[in-house]
Amino acid sequence: MLLNDFFYIQGVENGEKSLKASLLINKSHKIFEGHFPAVPVVPGVCMMQMMKEIMEQQLNRKLVVRVGDNMKFLSVINPTEHSLVQADIQYEDGQDGVKINATLLSGATTFFKLKATLQSA
Repeated sequence: MLLNDFFYIQGVENGEKSLKASLLINKSHKIFEGHFPAVPVVPGVCMMQMMKEIMEQQLNRKLVVRVGDNMKFLSVINPTEHSLVQADIQYEDGQDGVKINATLLSGATTFFKLKATLQSA
């Protein structure tokens, strides 16, 4: 939905039940015309969708968010200032779904934290 249009994955480092992905946000995307024209801000729902789509690519299957246990929006992402961000995701793929603990950040700035359970679509 957003991958390869709103954002692009520049690279992924895989660990044991974890990954770090470098993401490039398309600062020219249409969404910023309305959110907000003078000072563009990545919508929170897009941050959550980005985490889901990264996990879909990682696990090579379609997922849906079943439970959003905890979402924290800590700083806004202005794509003209922070077009390159990093996603750090720890995950456990089990019978009850894929439990993730994800952070979206750039340097010392943390934008978003998410604890959620995803399930196969």
